[in-house]
Amino acid sequence: MTPTQKKLLAELVTLRHAARGWVRVNRLVRDNIKRFEVNRDLALACGDSEVEQDSRGLIQESRERLTEYRFYLVEVGQHFNRLSREINEHLPREAWLEALSVNRAEWETESMRQHGGTPMNVVAVLRLENSATRDDDIATRPLAWCCQMALMNAMQTSDKLDRAIHEASNEFFGGAFGEYRERSPLERMGIPASMIQGGEG
Repeated sequence: MTPTQKKLLAELVTLRHAARGWVRVNRLVRDNIKRFEVNRDLALACGDSEVEQDSRGLIQESRERLTEYRFYLVEVGQHFNRLSREINEHLPREAWLEALSVNRAEWETESMRQHGGTPMNVVAVLRLENSATRDDDIATRPLAWCCQMALMNAMQTSDKLDRAIHEASNEFFGGAFGEYRERSPLERMGIPASMIQGGEG
């Protein structure tokens, strides 16, 4: 294996570990928020304003942290997209399938032949990352989750992708969505126009 191939393989393995870590941290923070919300509600019911205030502070802090961690998940997904192209150019297929822990029984299936030409397709389209473990937990397919987060982020921030999705949907559903109307980034994030203009939505 050449130095470039070794470097790419090491980067893929490292990225998978990082993705798994961020997915787990993301889940942990979500669980903490639920626990803090229960504490806040109990404190409110008991009239304990001190615990209620503490819980509100912890909820706010955790939500800010969750937003930050979501950006890390997006960054991992974006980086994997770029890395996938390099891997496809330089690494033997068997090497990256092994590194992604794809079940060997899947390597030569019809769906793999049709759609599994790149690491990105194997992970994000076929969802075969870590299929050798036969575990459906999100943490066992961390790159797939990061790719999904990156796609959602792109849909909310890219006007070109927004237009492309609108046009593809129109084509599929026979023009049901009408002519494309450019939307602001806030609208693409699902915030109603009435709220943006100062209404209640």
